[in-house]
Amino acid sequence: MKSRFCILLGLFIILSSTNMTVGNPGGNDDGNRDFTCGGSCHGDPSLSKISEGEILIDSKKTVFAGTAVSVNVNITLDSLSNTNLLGVFLLSSLNGNGDQPHDHGWKIIQDPNGGTNNYVEVIMPDNGNIIVSWILIAPEQPSELNLYAQINHGKSSNQGNYAYTGVSDAHSIEIISAPENLPSFAESWVAPKYRLSGDNSPLVILTKNTDKITVEWRFDEETYSHDAQVELIEENMWQVYLPFTTGDLEIKYMVTTYNGEFPVNQPWLTIGTLPPTFEGTLLGARLQAFAFTAIIIGFLTTLQSNIVSKQNQPKVINLRPDNPENNISKSNLIPSSEYPGWLWDTTSEQWVADSGNYSAVEARK
Repeated sequence: MKSRFCILLGLFIILSSTNMTVGNPGGNDDGNRDFTCGGSCHGDPSLSKISEGEILIDSKKTVFAGTAVSVNVNITLDSLSNTNLLGVFLLSSLNGNGDQPHDHGWKIIQDPNGGTNNYVEVIMPDNGNIIVSWILIAPEQPSELNLYAQINHGKSSNQGNYAYTGVSDAHSIEIISAPENLPSFAESWVAPKYRLSGDNSPLVILTKNTDKITVEWRFDEETYSHDAQVELIEENMWQVYLPFTTGDLEIKYMVTTYNGEFPVNQPWLTIGTLPPTFEGTLLGARLQAFAFTAIIIGFLTTLQSNIVSKQNQPKVINLRPDNPENNISKSNLIPSSEYPGWLWDTTSEQWVADSGNYSAVEARK
């Protein structure tokens, strides 16, 4: 009975010390997540505090089945954490699970950060307003579906690190049957997120029911568009030549698909720039590091050997009798079998060369 009481008391202390509404100030990175995130994102939304932000969703009210549509989320919010970090969900329901867009037939081909996630983290500008956009492929079956946007954030004066969450009103989109042979993107195509800095290789675009495409592009800050060169690879596969970029430049581009004389303007897409990546294997990097280490060790060993050799090298003294500097007494010179040709001077404690001169001196005396 006593042990059971101790166990229950321990569990009570653990549960009492856990703050279920505490958020994660550093964020959780982009990903595909349900409304509640299992309580792992910013705390369970049902327990978080209500955000004062205003959230509006804008898109076409009617969309052809299987075609691309841009869904724009306009967020206005004055008070954020010191980092201005804001998490934004695009949802297809508020059930708490199974409410990602793909659960209801949508396919994300590009999120606001260039990926294919329904949850993204962005930095809110100082003016307190931001528009984030998802590009989706509509479901294949006609229906009327709702989309929601949810935001999660912190506050600068937030002693408990509580999560603040807000949800938009339902945004209804009617999916209608597409005309036969309507030109559009292929369902399997995903807009690329980045290119490497300086990469001028063509962008490959997949379409369906399309016999021609045109592409216009502009840099992020430009207001005028430019026409891109387009080449047909094979049926419904195209390569588009966009200018190479460096640094953190982004290019916005819009594809117009044609079937005969019938054009369909697809939503604007974005492609960013990444710095060049390191090409090589982990084994190669380790072998290269080992080679450099061996070279350094060999150099230091050789240098040390030369220094020691010079320190131990005997000083050569001329033993010729006509040398005025020769003041060495023969009684102080001791021959050594270990160093033939050298004599040890016990007075100066140094080696002197014999070279047969010592014998000649002795003979004269």
